[in-house]
Amino acid sequence: MEVANTKFSTYGNGMTFDPNKVSLTDVDPVSNVPYLHQSFVLHTFVPIRYVRRQKPFDDPIFTGMYPEGYRIPTVLTNDTKGNVLKKTTFDDAVICMMVGKETVGPDDENAKDIDILTNLGYTRPGYLYLDPKGQTRQAKSAPAISRERTKTMLQSEISSRGTSSRTYLRKQNQMNDESDIAEENESLTPRSFSAKPSAKTKRKKLPDNVEYAFALKHPSWPEPASEWGTRGRNFGWPGKRIEKKILSIGCHVTPGAHPKSEDPDGIEWEYTFYEAERVLDKEAISSVQRQCFIVFCLLCMECLEKKSVSLRQLKSVLYFACETTDPQIWRTNKAVCVNKLLDSLLDGIRNANLPDYFIPKNNTLSHLEKEQLVQLDTDISAARKNPAQFLLQYTNSCAFVNIFPFYCNVGELFKPFMLNADEFSKKQETEKAVRALLTVTDELCSSFYLDAGFESYEESYEEIHIYIQSLIAHGVSGFEETIEYFIKPLQGDKEAQKHLQFLPQLLSQKNISLSEKLPKHEIWRPIRMCRLLIQKFANGKEGSHLFDHLGCMYHSASKVFEDQRQDTLKKADAAFKDALGKDDCGIGTYVDYGRFLCKTKKYEDSLPLLRKVVLKELKNPESMNFYGRMESLVADEFVQREIEATDGFEILSCAYALYLTCECHIQLKKKGDLMKSLKQFEDLCSQLKDPQSLALLGYTLMKLHQFKKAGAFFKQVQELQPQNKLVKDNIAACEKHKARNVSDEELNLDKKLTKLSLWA
Repeated sequence: MEVANTKFSTYGNGMTFDPNKVSLTDVDPVSNVPYLHQSFVLHTFVPIRYVRRQKPFDDPIFTGMYPEGYRIPTVLTNDTKGNVLKKTTFDDAVICMMVGKETVGPDDENAKDIDILTNLGYTRPGYLYLDPKGQTRQAKSAPAISRERTKTMLQSEISSRGTSSRTYLRKQNQMNDESDIAEENESLTPRSFSAKPSAKTKRKKLPDNVEYAFALKHPSWPEPASEWGTRGRNFGWPGKRIEKKILSIGCHVTPGAHPKSEDPDGIEWEYTFYEAERVLDKEAISSVQRQCFIVFCLLCMECLEKKSVSLRQLKSVLYFACETTDPQIWRTNKAVCVNKLLDSLLDGIRNANLPDYFIPKNNTLSHLEKEQLVQLDTDISAARKNPAQFLLQYTNSCAFVNIFPFYCNVGELFKPFMLNADEFSKKQETEKAVRALLTVTDELCSSFYLDAGFESYEESYEEIHIYIQSLIAHGVSGFEETIEYFIKPLQGDKEAQKHLQFLPQLLSQKNISLSEKLPKHEIWRPIRMCRLLIQKFANGKEGSHLFDHLGCMYHSASKVFEDQRQDTLKKADAAFKDALGKDDCGIGTYVDYGRFLCKTKKYEDSLPLLRKVVLKELKNPESMNFYGRMESLVADEFVQREIEATDGFEILSCAYALYLTCECHIQLKKKGDLMKSLKQFEDLCSQLKDPQSLALLGYTLMKLHQFKKAGAFFKQVQELQPQNKLVKDNIAACEKHKARNVSDEELNLDKKLTKLSLWA
C-alpha cells in the first residue's frame, strides 16, 4: 500500500473507514471502545502539560527522541513488593552529528561548488556511494572517503568543536527544564517548609550516552527525494512556507550501509534528513500531534526496546499521517489519530513495505525476514486490539515517572470510567461520561497532591526530583485539559466555560480538604497549591478567596516553623491585604484577617474589620467560615477543641466575628464595649439557635469565669445535638468551676482572671 497517498485505514477484520469522518462519540470498530474513552485514557498517559515540556533543542546537530522533543516517559518496572527491577528509558540514543567541511552533490552544473560527487549506482533507494571529483565509480573501485578517513575526520571535528556534547546538553537541559509555572522570586516550595533537609540534587536529564556520527552536507535537495516536493497533500500539511524552507536546506549524508548491503569493500552512505525533520518538529508538528506520537511510541514500547522498530520508522508513519489527516481531528479525537498511526504501521508490516517519509521508494522493512515481520505484526496487533486497556495493564507492574503518582492504583482509578464505556456505546449519554471524566481527574489530582511514593525512589533515580516539584501542577492542569479537550467538544463552549469559571473555587476547596489529610510539617503543600492557583486564576479584580486561604496557611506555618515565624507572618499579612483589595472579597475574609490580627495582638487594628462583619451580617447571617486541622495550629484552646472534635469547624462569620470582638475587648480591658458585644452575641444566638454559635458564646463566658451563664448556653447546644460528646465535657467543666463564678457586676477586666485548668 502506498502510505503517502492513503485516505483510508484497513483493519485485519476487513473494516474500512475514513478517520476524518468519525466523531468523538463514535466507537472504535476494533476495540469496541468509544473514541471518547480511548482518547481520555491515552491523553492521561501523555498529558499535554508533559508534552509541552519536551521542547526540541535549538541546535540541529543533535538528533534522537530527546533533543527532537519526543521524550517517552521513563518507565520503572516493579516486582510484587514494589522494588524496581528495571528502568526503561528511550532517550539515551542521542546522536551528535559532526558535519565535515566537504560538501557532496550530483555531477551537474553546480558541481564546481561540490567537493565530492554522489553516485546512486549499485545501491538501494535512500543509499549512495561517494566518488572523488572527476572520477566515475566502478564496482569495487576506491571510495572518495575510506572508513579509516571517516574515523579520522570525525575525531578531528570532535576535537575542533571546543566543547563536549555533554556540556552543551547540560546547558540545553537548564533551558528546557524551565517550569510551565511562572514562579516569582520566591520558590513555590520554600526550603524552610521542607519536612527534612532536601538533597541538593538536580534532575538527571542527560542521556546516558551521546554517540557521535560523521555527516557531510548535501546543499541541494537530492534527486531520490524529488517526489517529496511535488506530491499532492490533501490537507496542506506541512504548508508551502515550510516545504520551501525544507527544499532549500538540502540534506546530509552519513556513513551507513543498508542492512543487506553486498559491497563489503566499499563504504555506503545514507541520505539523512535530520535538519528537515527538525523544521517539521519545531514548525509544523502541533502539541497534540506530538502528544499522539509519544502515545504511539508508548504503545510500541516493547518493539522499540527490542529494536524491532526504530524511532525513524515511527516518525515516518507520523509525518505521513499528518499529511493525510484533517488537522482538527488531532485535537478533537486523539484516539482515532493514535489508532491511525498503529493501523498505518500494521498495514506497512503486513505488506512488508514501510516507506521512508522523504524517500518513499526506500522500504525500511526490506531487510526483515518473514518470521520477523510476523512477530512484529503480533506485537503491534496486541496494542491495537485495545490501546487504552493495553496501557492500563502496564500500570499493574510499572510506574510512569512524571505521569502518575507512584502509589496510585491507576487500573482501579479508571475501572468505573471504562465500565462507563459499555453504557456510553449503547445510550450515548454524554452527561454520565462527563461526570466519569471529572471523577477520574479529581482522583488523580488528589493522588498527586498526597503522593509520597517518590521518596523510596528518589535516591536511585535523580530525575524523580522534578516530579516532586510538579506534583500539584499536574493535578491542576488535569482539570483544565479535561475541560478543554473533552467537555468542550461534548457539551459545547457554554458548558465548558461554566466548568472553567468554577475551577478556581473547586481547586481551592480541594486544597482545603486535602490539607486536612497532611501532617502539619507538610503545610508547604497547601501553600504551594494556593500560590499556584493565584498565579493561574487571580487578577486585579478577582481571586480574593485564594489570597485569603494563602494568608491562613502562612499564619499556620508560622507556628510550624518557629525559626521562620516573622517572615511567614509578614507573608500572611500581605496575603490578607491582597484579598481585601479584590472586588470579589467576601465577608469571611474580614473575619480571617481580624482573627490573624487578634492572634498577633493587634487588637485595635482587628476591631474595625470585625465590626464591618457584624454590621453587615447581624440581621441576616449568611456567610460561613471553615477552620480545619491546619488552622487549629493558631486557634485558641476553645476553637481547637471544636476542630478536633468534628475534624473541622464551620461557623457563621457573624458569630465568629462577635467571638473575636469580645476577645479584643477583653484584652483591651474595655468592659462597656464587651458588654454591648455580649448582648449582640446573645441576641444572635437566641435568634438562630445555632449550636456552633451557642458554643462560641459559652466559651466566651468561660473566659470571663461566668460559668453559670456559660453552662446554660452549653445545655442549649446539648438539646440541639444530643450526641455531641464535647458539650458534655463543657457542661461538666462549668459545674466543676461554678464556685468561681463571676457576675456582670463583679467583672473587672483590669484585674487578671485566674487561669483555670478547665478540662483537667
